[in-house]
Amino acid sequence: MIKIIKNEDNNITYECDCGAKGKCFIRPVKQETAVVLSIKCPICSEIEMITILQYKSESNKKKLLKNLNDVDFSWAPTFNTEI
Repeated sequence: MIKIIKNEDNNITYECDCGAKGKCFIRPVKQETAVVLSIKCPICSEIEMITILQYKSESNKKKLLKNLNDVDFSWAPTFNTEI
């Protein structure tokens, strides 16, 4: 299982149960929305799909969370994974 350690800007730091630690870089979306990511461990090939929110203010965050079932999700490609 992949565990997200830190999500900062366009960098996601993670750890996998196999012992791998990594960082992946995603392309940012240009709007406030929910973003779906697939993170794959390069050692054991474990895949974890996660959803993150991109927002500019706390009020917009609350709106996104309230209407999460109605949001058109964006898929952000993972550009690179480092170990």
